[in-house]
Amino acid sequence: MTQADSAVTKRERSPIRSLTRLLSVMVESEERSFGIRELARALDIAPSSVQRTLETAQEVSLVAPDGSGGWELGWELFRLSSLASTKQPFGSARQYLEDLRDACGETAVLTVYDPQRAARMYVVACPSRHAVRFVPEVFQWMPMHAGATAFTILAHRPEEERRAIYDKGFPRLTGTTPTSAAQIEEVLADVLVKGYAITRDEVALGANAIAAPIVTPLGVTSSIAVITPVQRYTDELEERVIGLVTSCAAKLAGRLGHPSSQLATFL
Repeated sequence: MTQADSAVTKRERSPIRSLTRLLSVMVESEERSFGIRELARALDIAPSSVQRTLETAQEVSLVAPDGSGGWELGWELFRLSSLASTKQPFGSARQYLEDLRDACGETAVLTVYDPQRAARMYVVACPSRHAVRFVPEVFQWMPMHAGATAFTILAHRPEEERRAIYDKGFPRLTGTTPTSAAQIEEVLADVLVKGYAITRDEVALGANAIAAPIVTPLGVTSSIAVITPVQRYTDELEERVIGLVTSCAAKLAGRLGHPSSQLATFL
């Protein structure tokens, strides 16, 4: 058995993983209905495995036949996703992000990190009211080797965890994306000293970001940032945003119970 065959077999023998991968393909696609062979190609597994996973998911109404030989998402999945959205851990953070956006006039975002996936995503975004602005997509997984929000989190993660991320490589997102562990480690050392990160053009051309970590008793798995188009970015704005971002991060840390935050009493 080849290494690839072994990987496929492992995926097939993990029902939860198989179901999660299947639902991810169906949810993230623009299509509403899917054929078994289409799903098999997308998942790189045998059609018989897709059939078994679909039938299991159908038993609890996570998927349903569409009436024309295909499959679509089921009502139980819609019910659960709707209820889950009301329990988002950082739902109450939106007001802090809106205040941050209004104070500096630029887009404010909250990023969370999943150590299991070794990836991050925006979960709250408050876009600038300027006509020219960056409006990040929320709930889209992004890599950890570039970007201010990634670095403010990564600086506080264990070395072994960081090395595992570096082992995945450094795909270029722009011409200034870091391409080595040494580059990133130098940035992370600076983050630990200053308490914030500044990146320019690393994830999207024309976008500058200033981010600060949210430090909690459980460590750092989230950060906030302000993203500014390069044409409005000035030294004066940078200095002001650094203060606003670090203050906002401290407030959120206080709300989450971090004992060192002196701002917690004002929340």
